[in-house]
Amino acid sequence: MKRLIIILVLLGSFIGGVFWYGSTLPEQTHTSVSQQFMRSDKDIRELIFNFHLYPKWREDVYAVKEAPSTTPFHAWTETNGAGKKTLFQMVAFKQNGAQTDIIIDIIGERGITLERLNFKITGHDENQSSTLSITDDRLISNRVSRVVKHLLSQGTNNIDSYFLSINNKFIGDALREKRRKATKTPETVSPKAIKPETTKPGPAAASSSPAPGSATTKKATSP
Repeated sequence: MKRLIIILVLLGSFIGGVFWYGSTLPEQTHTSVSQQFMRSDKDIRELIFNFHLYPKWREDVYAVKEAPSTTPFHAWTETNGAGKKTLFQMVAFKQNGAQTDIIIDIIGERGITLERLNFKITGHDENQSSTLSITDDRLISNRVSRVVKHLLSQGTNNIDSYFLSINNKFIGDALREKRRKATKTPETVSPKAIKPETTKPGPAAASSSPAPGSATTKKATSP
């Protein structure tokens, strides 16, 4: 009985500690990660903006379907491998020269914004490379969830999945291009027409006298 009481006290202390630690963590979290790519800002921008192609390159996105939008931009639902559907709403798209900002909200039940993803794309070196920065602003009201997020993942899971997907997409594109060049049939080059050589006439051919041993015919003359 005493052992059971001790276990219950320790368990209660642990749970109380988790709740207390969760209350010290901010309800609104802000996480930002950046990565540079040897691709133009246009390539990155088209990947993020064109949600219809997400199933072709995004990790764990098997289907997308356009949804009613509450902004001038697109809204869509994504279906993952487990069949879970998530609603996304694009809320901003700003382009200023080589810099583009795209803001996408992840919408929960009753239209509440659960997360806000800010994609900042900056082109460099005359669009030979670009930097993608992804910021994840998230509201976590549950104190236990705050502790789990803080201790285990630091809240970068969603951001990491985007970078992993983009890297795999560009690596796949490079490999396909390499295979295409390797299997491409070289163009057939038609051989040049060989001009027949002309033999320069020798002295015998140039002379009007018949060659030795050749038959001659004399024209008969009247006496």
